[in-house]
Amino acid sequence: MADLCHLHVLEAGADKEETLDGPGMPYGHVIERIRADNRMPEWSPSRFFTYLWPIVRNLFASREPLCLTLFVERRFAQRARELVQSGRFDVVVADGIYLASIFEGWENERRIPAVLIQHTVESVLWRRVAEVQRNPVTWLFYHEMARRLRRREPALCRLFDGVTAISEVDAEHMRRVYGLTTVLGVVPIGASSIPEGVPESVIKVPSSPIVTFVGSMNYQPNADAAFWFIREVLPLIRQTLPDVKFRVIGRDPPRSLVDDAKVNPALEVTGTVKEVLPLLRECATMVVPLRAGSGVRLKIMESLSAGLPIVSTSVGAEGLALENGRDILLADDAASFAQAVLRLLQDDVLRREMAERGIQRVRSEFSWKQSGVRLFEMLASILKARAQSQN
Repeated sequence: MADLCHLHVLEAGADKEETLDGPGMPYGHVIERIRADNRMPEWSPSRFFTYLWPIVRNLFASREPLCLTLFVERRFAQRARELVQSGRFDVVVADGIYLASIFEGWENERRIPAVLIQHTVESVLWRRVAEVQRNPVTWLFYHEMARRLRRREPALCRLFDGVTAISEVDAEHMRRVYGLTTVLGVVPIGASSIPEGVPESVIKVPSSPIVTFVGSMNYQPNADAAFWFIREVLPLIRQTLPDVKFRVIGRDPPRSLVDDAKVNPALEVTGTVKEVLPLLRECATMVVPLRAGSGVRLKIMESLSAGLPIVSTSVGAEGLALENGRDILLADDAASFAQAVLRLLQDDVLRREMAERGIQRVRSEFSWKQSGVRLFEMLASILKARAQSQN
């Protein structure tokens, strides 16, 4: 996108988080940052009331889904509205449903068209999270949030002139279930960098092979996936290959996960890393043990581009045209998942063939440049339709 138009990016985040600004941004684009950190505090017994109070207040004093109340600070919303109404821009893009509420209440005053990028269908995601809960209290909570999102999400999407999805599955859901007529199509995710060749750790598995999982650990489906793999799958793998190690890469790991890594020699938790690729290139395979979620997994794109063969659940690989047994191995229960990982670790030919196919597919089908052109074309179509309606 940056090569096709002038960008003004408004971002929010805590001071410790990475900014978009840097040498990769072309000259002339603007990165404006609003300092804010509205994330839920991490659970600990000493923070019981601090953690619980926002949840209780939301459940009994609001009809809004909790996840839509945490991420937009007043200063950010005010600045976004100022920019939209400034007359300096042709179109505004909201990067995710969590920002959609900014556009509520002044639709008729907005001077330029607005497009929403839907990274996932949130109501589907939260319903799937609910389905894997064992605790009846958390089961009820997530089902209630999914119910609220099923009502609220379509209304927020209708605030926009157009909505994009990152998978055809999500696009079809929004058209068929939500009844949206403004779904512009699919803008697929891409891979940032593609190294030359398959990693040595894949070509010849070391005596202590590393299996890895990548994802922000403050995202509940990712945390659930990591814990499920550690508790249910990893012990089965280590019965056959006792020296296997599991590496979890991603920011904000739960304290309990970090504590587990201190006493479990088979577990490594990195937390935030500046560059993911060097760590991936040390691994023999990637696992995507997601039991909940929606959209397309960036972690799968990263794995394919890094030359790592992948074992995933069906949910984890949803939205990608990857053939089971050829491009990826799929398994949905602990025993089958463990067997699939063992198969990759023990079959040199399969492992290398899958890795080489992954790199080739990313090069030919999944690039951010292609996705940027696709989004630009959709924005241009919105502007053209707006101009025609005003003539």
